[in-house]
Amino acid sequence: MSSLLQNHRILARFEKKRTIQEQPCWQVLSCSKILCPAHGKEFIECWLIPKTHCTNYIQDDFYQKLSSCLECAYFKEIGEIHPSGWGHFFSDQIHKYNIKALEHLYQKEESFIEILDRIPDGLFTTDHEWRITYFNPAAEKITGFWAYDAVGMYCKDVFKNSICESDCALKRAVSQGRDVHNREYEITNINGQKIPIICSTSVFRDLSGRIAGGLEIFKDITEQKKLQEEIVTRERKYRRIFEGSHDMIYTTNLPGDILDVNPAGVDMLGYRSREELIRIGTAERLYADPKDRKSFLGQILRKGFVKDYEVDFRKKDGTPIHVLISSRKYENPATADIEFEGIIKDITHRKQTEEDLRQRNRELSILNSIAMALNHNIPLNQILLKTLKNVLAVLNLERGVIVLLDRTQKNAEVHVRKGLPPAATNRGDVILFKDVLLKECLMEGKMMLEPEPSFPAFKARYRLRRHGMSPWLTCFLITFKGVGVGFFGLEISPARQLTNQELHLMGSLGNFLGGAIENTQLMDMIRRHRQELRQLTEKLFQSQEEERRRIARELHDESGQSLTAVKLALERLRQNIFSEEIDLEKEISDVNKMVMRTASEIRRLSYHLHPTLLIDLGLEPALKLYFKEISAHSGIIIEFNMVGFNHRLKTDLETVLYRFSQEALTNVLKHSRGKNFRLSIIRSFPKIIFVAEDDGIGFDSSIIGKDKQSLGLLGMRERTSLLGGNFNLISRVGKGTRIRIEIPIEEALDHG
Repeated sequence: MSSLLQNHRILARFEKKRTIQEQPCWQVLSCSKILCPAHGKEFIECWLIPKTHCTNYIQDDFYQKLSSCLECAYFKEIGEIHPSGWGHFFSDQIHKYNIKALEHLYQKEESFIEILDRIPDGLFTTDHEWRITYFNPAAEKITGFWAYDAVGMYCKDVFKNSICESDCALKRAVSQGRDVHNREYEITNINGQKIPIICSTSVFRDLSGRIAGGLEIFKDITEQKKLQEEIVTRERKYRRIFEGSHDMIYTTNLPGDILDVNPAGVDMLGYRSREELIRIGTAERLYADPKDRKSFLGQILRKGFVKDYEVDFRKKDGTPIHVLISSRKYENPATADIEFEGIIKDITHRKQTEEDLRQRNRELSILNSIAMALNHNIPLNQILLKTLKNVLAVLNLERGVIVLLDRTQKNAEVHVRKGLPPAATNRGDVILFKDVLLKECLMEGKMMLEPEPSFPAFKARYRLRRHGMSPWLTCFLITFKGVGVGFFGLEISPARQLTNQELHLMGSLGNFLGGAIENTQLMDMIRRHRQELRQLTEKLFQSQEEERRRIARELHDESGQSLTAVKLALERLRQNIFSEEIDLEKEISDVNKMVMRTASEIRRLSYHLHPTLLIDLGLEPALKLYFKEISAHSGIIIEFNMVGFNHRLKTDLETVLYRFSQEALTNVLKHSRGKNFRLSIIRSFPKIIFVAEDDGIGFDSSIIGKDKQSLGLLGMRERTSLLGGNFNLISRVGKGTRIRIEIPIEEALDHG
């Protein structure tokens, strides 16, 4: 059994030896290094050649070469089947070969192959039948074929291109007798992917001139093609932008020559064609002011770019336009000249719109200033002067006046002026009109004007205070409800023509200011009448108090004394009657009692009209006595407090506060039907606070002044206003009434 196994092993070893010996190294190892000297040769062991292309081989060290061989499967298998064994085999290899001696034979060839392997372009060589004999790594990468597979194939089979069938570059080079350079076509790699390449082809000939083979270098230009396509796409896009832009796109050089311009630029500048615009010469001719071109160059040369540079251009016909330039500096790669490219926007309309908006804002500012002046009750002349200054500023003028008409006096007066001499005074013909009929119509008020945005201007001037006349002024009416109330007089040069917008502004101001003047004059009249009314009311209250004091005095002095005399006379009469006249004595006693009641009522009435206690002792004692009597007769509960008073008040103010207290309590007794009444008078700097409250039925406070019952409250409010104070009343039906009065303390304290 063991002999059979041994025989089997011997046979297997023999078969293995026979198989290995029949196959060369490059077949056993599937080596693709076709430039290896052993490649394609039968029965030549690769380690016998000093310079091989094994992957593990390190060329500079013989011992490392042997170390690599020890890792080689082919080397190991040959050593294992060696007749003398592995050790003898390895020893024989060391003694048999001297790599150093043979190295110089292959050095030149190896250096050349290394160079070909390292170049980034694909390269292959062919024999005279155009079969590939060498295929470098770059060619492998481009085509997808390994050199092992490509070597021996026709190049047309590797490139898979119909052009190679019909128009082979190698054959063309042979037929033309010269190399073929930079030929572009498309190949198909091993994965079926189309790859554009550019190639150059050369033919090899031997010493006798016969074709020995060829060499082709080719390059994958996929990325280059993509870049070219992108450049073309961008060029098309740029051309579309260039041709279709609504803004001017241009290029110029440093001297100012226009190199290119788009159709929008030609139209913007009013030229017939691009060529005509380019022929004008320097771009400086486009600038309204040549200095602007120098300023532009200074900025762009210093910074390399200019953004939103505003400047005035002139069109071919001389029309000015306002433009916005954004440009950059660059160097022409072909000529190395400094050039500029950029975009120019025509912003004339935008600038005009902006100016219109600014003008409108100025107009609104004038109208707003007039409205604010009216709200703050500024005097009329201040309103007119402010308006005149604003109008002159908006119209870019320096001199003007505002004249108001006085139809009652048949006169016109210069109220405010700016930049012009003062007008004469105390004369009826100070203002002179060029149109006398217009003057008569304005002064008589016979001309009713229909509402218009603006009225035609007219001419007028005025006499100066120190003789002479002012210049003729361009005048614009100031109207109110179709009647002229005055006019603006502006000194405008004859060469100046106001725009429709400026005329519209003067019309708007004339209409608005007319209402403002009338309102101001009306407010002044109301203010004067109100002041007169306040004075009359104050005088009325004073007269009322004086009359009350006079009546109280007469009741107390005259009537009281007369009644006292009657009483004394009755007493004497009663003492002188006889005892039997009892009925007469009773009548005298009744008359005496009647006189005493009348005297008491007169005293009460006199005290009510003007309490002497208020004059003698002051407000607090007088009110306490008054409330005590009222509470005793009416049954109402009264709470009274005075807080913070170290000194007596002025007599008039004490009287006012006493009357306020009387009125508040009288309303409770007559109308409110309240059970409780509370009064507080507080000194709280800087005012005196009067608060009266009740728990009565209340009433609608909006009826004050509309019925007779509220006249007392109306009088309280008016007297409070006369003292510069505030009157506040809160009352709701079923919720009682609360009166709060505040009077400034500086007017209240008696410092004497």
